[in-house]
Amino acid sequence: MLEINNLSYVVPGKNKEPLRVLEQVSFSAPGGHVLALIGPSGSGKTSLLRILAGLIEPEAGTLSLRGSDFLKQPLHPNQLGWVPAGDDGLIEHLTVRENLSSAAMLRGAGSTRDEVISRVSHVLVTVGLENIATERTSALALPQRRRLKLGLALVADPLLVLCDDFTVGLDVRSEREFEALLKLVAADRPDRIVIHATDSLANLGAYDTVVVMNEGYVAFHGPARAVPHYFSVPTYDEVYARLAKRPAQRWGDSWMKHREAYYAAFKLGGSAAEKLSAGDEDPGEEERTLLMQKEDGSEEPESRKTTVDETRPTLPLPGLFSQVQHLVKRRWSLLRRTPKDWITHVSLLVGAPALAALLLLPNLKALKEVRSGTSAADTLWPASHTASMIVLIQILLVLFMALRLGAREISERRAIYERERIGGVRPFAWLLGSLLFMLPIVLVQSIWMEMFLDIVSGGLPGAGLPKLVLPALSGAAFAAVCLGISASANSKESAHSISLTVLFANVILCGGLLGLPQVLGHIVHPFVTAHYGWSGIIDSMEKTAFFSPIDKLTRTWFAAPNIAMTMLGVHLLVGVVLTYVGLRQRK
Repeated sequence: MLEINNLSYVVPGKNKEPLRVLEQVSFSAPGGHVLALIGPSGSGKTSLLRILAGLIEPEAGTLSLRGSDFLKQPLHPNQLGWVPAGDDGLIEHLTVRENLSSAAMLRGAGSTRDEVISRVSHVLVTVGLENIATERTSALALPQRRRLKLGLALVADPLLVLCDDFTVGLDVRSEREFEALLKLVAADRPDRIVIHATDSLANLGAYDTVVVMNEGYVAFHGPARAVPHYFSVPTYDEVYARLAKRPAQRWGDSWMKHREAYYAAFKLGGSAAEKLSAGDEDPGEEERTLLMQKEDGSEEPESRKTTVDETRPTLPLPGLFSQVQHLVKRRWSLLRRTPKDWITHVSLLVGAPALAALLLLPNLKALKEVRSGTSAADTLWPASHTASMIVLIQILLVLFMALRLGAREISERRAIYERERIGGVRPFAWLLGSLLFMLPIVLVQSIWMEMFLDIVSGGLPGAGLPKLVLPALSGAAFAAVCLGISASANSKESAHSISLTVLFANVILCGGLLGLPQVLGHIVHPFVTAHYGWSGIIDSMEKTAFFSPIDKLTRTWFAAPNIAMTMLGVHLLVGVVLTYVGLRQRK
């Protein structure tokens, strides 16, 4: 039994009165039950589902399942199946079976391959997708996507299945099919409860009971056949118009007055009492209805009684390492299946060093002459300027490639992450999975660029280790910072825009083009990733002929290589912390 008692939820207002979203909501549902949560937009349906899913906390009230208050002791993630309203939580480049298998591996510990296959096959049959199990998700029609979305919630065999606007956008025939599907899902496990929040008033008879909500109040709870009588309307379609004729609080008070009578009449609990319509509350009301005829008194059919003969154990969650391992493997598989992404990475791997080499070529002769010992001013100064600029260009190109990875990594997949987080995937697992996917790409790109430019130029000035390590560290640090932005931004467009702004600030403020006043530079540069990559390599040229002209050309202090590496490590750590904080936030 799921029991909701006096649940209230208030959203604090900014410079205005707090908004009371839910007001003393109370109802219950037994196992094997499908409940429709209906009401006009803004009635509090989604907020109630989010409270049940543990996504937000109520102001007051209790929630219990199997007699345990899960506000105090949250449900195990595998006891909950969450079906969100949006369709963007599916992984487009995986097949139907692969989507379900991925969810099963992230939610089930110690499962053998055969057990995963068996569980996924059962879900495929339950939701009616066994005939298209090998189709990619991107090729599915809307009804098939909805079935897959429900299947993802069922792979852990949950007790409580919450569906938010599951049938929105579907035609009438598909709506009927999906409501029948929800009944099949409830029947698949005797103690399972399915709640569907919807604005639709069509096919209410397909549900075991209906809860009508209005501006946060429960206005009715009972069988669909009783809804027209209670609201004194001839058809379901007129219920919302009827609700609008009376303040929501009066509907709530009226239901509290008549609730026990209806519960007794329809064997939903409570004590026996005379059955009344809500219209009887106002004696002068024209739309008074006749009292409902007494029910035949027959017992509920055996097929509809909820009897839990055995309690299935809750599937344990896999450990952090197992989740990270699967997320990294899945991310690389998705890259291979997305030509646009891997072609972009390969193009940058080839094109970025080629572009830097083209910018290096005009003064390549001067560089070689200075390395051979020439100290003439007309050779030394152009060569030193070229050395400084090629290091800066190299660092900025690495930062640009890191931005393309980090800014998109979480923001484009936020809906997938939120769905998997509700299913028990740890935020730290997603963080590590993202880093272990990005960092190898950043390291390969930066190291290859340095090696390529060294080969083309015959050897750029500077110490070997800083030249190799600092670009790689700069890319890793900036990728982590962009990942933090990606995790905290409200949209992928916002994440990309903010990351580009930060990259532009790195170009202007790193000190490679023109130096800031020394005092101001010491204040600003600790926040500028590019400064440490660029200046650390320049400082490693101190014992070469190139250093003195560069020092005179730019009024920027140069960080020693060890300091630069330390600061880039700090930037990397800051990015990791920002990412973790962003992943902990609910979107």
